[in-house]
Amino acid sequence: MLEGLTPPERTFPCHVRTILERLDESDKKILLDALADMESWSHVALAQALTQRGIQCSDKPIRKHRSGICSCK
Repeated sequence: MLEGLTPPERTFPCHVRTILERLDESDKKILLDALADMESWSHVALAQALTQRGIQCSDKPIRKHRSGICSCK
């Protein structure tokens, strides 16, 4: 009856995806473009720019999202 019983896989929501879901379409496009432009926007610079605009995000979730190792994958 309990064959194959395993604990559920824990997944943490991607903070970048959460931010994107809260933005209107024009702001969402701007952020997606900035995320894709790694030459102009370092992880830290993008996190600082978001924070200056009232969106709390550190560089770590941006790095994970860009690397494809967040829960969005």
